Amino acid sequence: MAYYITGDCHGNFRKIELLCSLYKTCTEDVLIILGDSGLNFTLGERDIERKKLLSQLPITILAIHGNHEARPFELETYRETKWKGGMVYVEDTYFNIFFAKDGEIYTLGNKRCIAIGGAYSVDKHYRILAGLPWFKSEQPTTETKQYVEKQLRQAEWKVDYVFSHTCPLVYEPIDLLSEFVSWDKVDKSTEEWLSTIERKLDYEKWYFGHFHENREYLQAEMLYEKIKELGTDKTMICVGRPKYKKGELVLFDFDNGKEKTEKYGKISIIDEYGTLFQRKEVSYDIVDGEGILNKHIPESDVCGFGDMRDKK
Repeated sequence: MAYYITGDCHGNFRKIELLCSLYKTCTEDVLIILGDSGLNFTLGERDIERKKLLSQLPITILAIHGNHEARPFELETYRETKWKGGMVYVEDTYFNIFFAKDGEIYTLGNKRCIAIGGAYSVDKHYRILAGLPWFKSEQPTTETKQYVEKQLRQAEWKVDYVFSHTCPLVYEPIDLLSEFVSWDKVDKSTEEWLSTIERKLDYEKWYFGHFHENREYLQAEMLYEKIKELGTDKTMICVGRPKYKKGELVLFDFDNGKEKTEKYGKISIIDEYGTLFQRKEVSYDIVDGEGILNKHIPESDVCGFGDMRDKK
């Protein structure tokens, strides 16, 4: 049994399909999606098609509530059931897709993990004007907050992992916040509440999504397209969003099968979902300084000059 974790999917499950294919998963393996899975957004045929696709994959899903989906208890197709020591929501048709109940503490392996979903939508007004789904229950209610705190008191304010959609303010990625949004009008009550929890809580790692980026902190991790092994630094899948652009000058490691040598060159082709030789991460074809085309260089072997400046 293995445990994996990833960020928002918004209905695109290609990274999950690759995970299942490359690592020969089974339904005893669990993937946590940190909100905005894309399963209860349209509440129509599109959701059904997505659920059918995901339910056919050999893996069990634990979805945290995001801000682009209805809460399962609002939908008559869901029922509550016990799973891994806590309550979850499930539809009988899709037996391997669970939605976490906020405040429930699950035992995954030997780790105790609490789910705290929800967030404010900065695109709320656009969605309302455009006739797109928006859900009043996107943020945790007072009742939900009280239940979460009750659960934590009973756990003596100690868990191993926190699974949330947004994050406490201490982890808020200010540099990722859009300059075009009036942030003085954004409701940060969920982040403020999570901050009060974070200051009291004894935890090993806080996982969250929401901000569409991958970033590691001392005691937290933000995830988006990456799929990682829970509780480790191991990246299982990182596809779909290339870090570098066509024509960009980069350093890269060339592996001839015996040793790696460092080269520089310009990116000529980008394979967003890898190649036949490796599908775990983005790969690049790079023309080096001698005019030789180096094919299928995995992103982990590529370094932009901007990355080098940031490290310094």
